[in-house]
Amino acid sequence: MPFKLKNKYELFGYEEKYSNGDRLVVEKKLPKEVYGQINPNGVIEINKDISPKNKKRAVAHEQVHLDQMNNGLLKYDSQNYYYRRNISSPIQVIPASEINTHDRSLPWESHS
Repeated sequence: MPFKLKNKYELFGYEEKYSNGDRLVVEKKLPKEVYGQINPNGVIEINKDISPKNKKRAVAHEQVHLDQMNNGLLKYDSQNYYYRRNISSPIQVIPASEINTHDRSLPWESHS
């Protein structure tokens, strides 16, 4: 009886259409107003209920944050966001409880 092997994206639950060697993307149920987000581990989550065009835009936007994380400019955990404009600038520690993550005027959003 023939069978089909799953590729690595299917095997681990990632969306092959948007993932590549440098990023992993998963589609999931997110709040209606959230198109995408990035986890501290660098996995991009996109809203499964938005149009393909908006999924592509969300991945491109979150890719900017992934690049910031990979370049040492942005990091976050459950308590704080850690941001610096460039690699030689001091790290700003911003308590997560003091920000609205949907605010597009946050310093790391101005790069995207």
